[in-house]
Amino acid sequence: MADWASRGRVAASCIATAMAAAFATGATAEPASPGSGTALLAYVDARGGLCAMRADGSHRLRLLRSQPPINAPTWSADGRYVAFARAGKIVVADSRGRVRWQFGDGRSDGRPLWSPDGRHIAYSFVTAYFVGLAVARRDGSDEHEIPPSAPGLLPPDEPSEPAWTPDGRRLAFNDQGSTKAPQGIYSVNVDGSDRRLLVAHAIAPAFSPDGSKLAYVAVSDSGAGFGGIYVADADGSNPHALTLSTKDTAPAWSPDGKHIAFQRGDAIVVVNADGSNERVIASATSWPYLSTPLWSPDSKLIAFTRHPTSVVGNRPFTSSIVVARADGGSERVVLRRRSTVPVQDPAWRPATALPRANRLPCAAPS
Repeated sequence: MADWASRGRVAASCIATAMAAAFATGATAEPASPGSGTALLAYVDARGGLCAMRADGSHRLRLLRSQPPINAPTWSADGRYVAFARAGKIVVADSRGRVRWQFGDGRSDGRPLWSPDGRHIAYSFVTAYFVGLAVARRDGSDEHEIPPSAPGLLPPDEPSEPAWTPDGRRLAFNDQGSTKAPQGIYSVNVDGSDRRLLVAHAIAPAFSPDGSKLAYVAVSDSGAGFGGIYVADADGSNPHALTLSTKDTAPAWSPDGKHIAFQRGDAIVVVNADGSNERVIASATSWPYLSTPLWSPDSKLIAFTRHPTSVVGNRPFTSSIVVARADGGSERVVLRRRSTVPVQDPAWRPATALPRANRLPCAAPS
């Protein structure tokens, strides 16, 4: 299934122009001060701490130390807070690196996803019997699970791959379905009420930034394979095919709503929202795996990770964070690491100024 992507919506046109010029010429941008308001990529370093860097890989700053390691970082839309999983709980820290709240009961809680209004966080949890979804306010209050479509079924349905509506009032997700309810994309209010089936036999919901459209991956009635990417109205009505390849999955809207990026096998593809001008912006040259596409706040760049699909024994291998231009012009490896575990997906931080704090540099991996 698709990994989740953080989405930001604030950008400065001068920064976007400078980044595009740097990619076109191969030049390295001058490091900016922490308070300059530059969009940054947060990433987990080799020791499990949280660092940030410019889109060209420069200006590496440490935001949080490990103790214990961090997983799946994601920023609030205003850039004030970063949420992540650590030691089976969800942790929220501010942009100075101070932990503010922790919640979850340690059931291997992970993969937090901010609501666009910054009020709530959805996250997955794992028990001995199933995988589920829960929602809490950012301080951990009002924590509750999203019930499956057929309560009491054993094994239960497993809600997954959540996607917030842009107004933060509803949460859509996959539900693998049962004999009582079809597999498909459902949505609920923040409190879990008013459950609605949006699209049957579909996965990977993604709402357009203005909330008017829903992109998703069609699944065959038997559940045996994909059937292309579709775009419908936000309530699931009036669907039309964007692509028809059985390899296409993980649609992600650009923050300006003009484009959709997705995975096609071992490639990342971008297409206009109306289905025109399809282009491959990155592909695996041999056997590396490419993660789901992550749009920059200005809709000009896409970040993703690249690593082997399989390894032999416990031998170290090379994995990378790559940033590519959304127009397909070029790509750049901004972090390369050799280890026995792949580098985690990065998370874009909106182009808002970092508050002043004593931050040490993050050393570039050897």
